[in-house]
Amino acid sequence: MKQFIKKLFASLDNHSLGYSGRKLTALFCVLYGAYLSKDLEGENRLHACYSFLSVALLCLGIVTVQNIIDFKNGKGNNIQKS
Repeated sequence: MKQFIKKLFASLDNHSLGYSGRKLTALFCVLYGAYLSKDLEGENRLHACYSFLSVALLCLGIVTVQNIIDFKNGKGNNIQKS
């Protein structure tokens, strides 16, 4: 636990001794989204979860902005068979 806290505070500096900023942002988006969603009801809970999880996925690089633009324009991962 001591090492976790040490690395957490080391990530605030501009060197490689701490955790990655994108991964920390994704972690706290998921945790804060879960905390915020517990007080909401119905569809509002679902929309809050979607928004926080999409930010987390963007931060981790699993979903890129180009993927979102392609999905919006109707371009999928259509593989043409020869």
